[in-house]
Amino acid sequence: MSTRAGERLRILALEPYYGGSHRAVLDGLMARIDAEWTLLTLPARKWKWRMRGAAITMAEESTRRFEHGSRWDVVFASTFVNLAEFRGLAGAEIASVPAIVYFHENQLVYPNRHTAEWDFQFPLTNITSALSAECCAFNTEWNLREFVREVPGFLAQFPDHQPKRVAEQIAEKSLVIHPPFDPSVFDAALNAAGAGGPVRARRSRIVWPHRWEHDKDPETFFEAVSALATEGLDFEVAVAGQAFADRPEVFSRAAESLGDRLVHFGEPVSRAAYAELLASCDVAVSTARNEFFGIAMIEAAYAGCFPLVPDCLAYPEIYPAHMRYTGYEELVARLRSLVVQPPPPGQARSLAELFTFDRVTPQFAELFTRVARGTRGT
Repeated sequence: MSTRAGERLRILALEPYYGGSHRAVLDGLMARIDAEWTLLTLPARKWKWRMRGAAITMAEESTRRFEHGSRWDVVFASTFVNLAEFRGLAGAEIASVPAIVYFHENQLVYPNRHTAEWDFQFPLTNITSALSAECCAFNTEWNLREFVREVPGFLAQFPDHQPKRVAEQIAEKSLVIHPPFDPSVFDAALNAAGAGGPVRARRSRIVWPHRWEHDKDPETFFEAVSALATEGLDFEVAVAGQAFADRPEVFSRAAESLGDRLVHFGEPVSRAAYAELLASCDVAVSTARNEFFGIAMIEAAYAGCFPLVPDCLAYPEIYPAHMRYTGYEELVARLRSLVVQPPPPGQARSLAELFTFDRVTPQFAELFTRVARGTRGT
């Protein structure tokens, strides 16, 4: 991949929250796109401090590398970098490199449990980064649409000198590229199952494969499976995903109430173990109140689970109607029917295949080349 005669494209990647899907997507692109990559990262913790302070650290490091001879054709940054601050601090030479901001999420529609004046800084960081970039890439149409829709109302809160046409400026240089995932670990688990390895549970098994945080609404999930348990239905529950020290109280209560139905509880020890767990399950459930894409559900679908997701957020553009539910009562009803008559495995695998690195990487490669050449937006 090149923009200068016979030379490889030079990409400066900025990721202050180098973990989870942010890291997985970036690592996968670096492994598959033939370019000269410079990767600047910070550990994936204290996200608010990352958003407010990473530009300082990354500007210093990129300036140091520039002084030692590094040069770039395009900057690829996540929304945890304030790109406007980064460019201002890094100096004119680096600021002149065309930049792409990738929106895994956006703070304008991110649910806040506790709102403070300081919280306004995070949506504003997204907005100033978007204005500074030559191109904004969003992981779903829903993410892009909601961000653009919310910008005018947010800016209307300015006490005076309210900026005009900001949403329009951002929309004009924005596009959608879905985040890809690596299917190889799931292929290995499925192949092992076919060769006498891990097999699907004898009882119907439901998995909840999400971060253990409030925006994923674990309360609704546990309420639904507890209702089915009260009815005496025979099924198992696996609760995976990343756990944190400060996790919702409902997890401790659920572990006690589900008893021997709870066959897995916690973050799997490895990606291979995670893949094997998903391959052993029949149904994967999301109860999220916030989801900009939902790579965990895509991976579960690829591993053979039937995905059951809310009929809102980013889900309708990804999943057909028969895989979506509206409200708690329908969730319980759909789960009941899926427990009584488990779905054949792999119904959603072809859907998930649309989001593998093999399918999506060429879109990123084309975008990097186009922006480096000075052609922005859609």
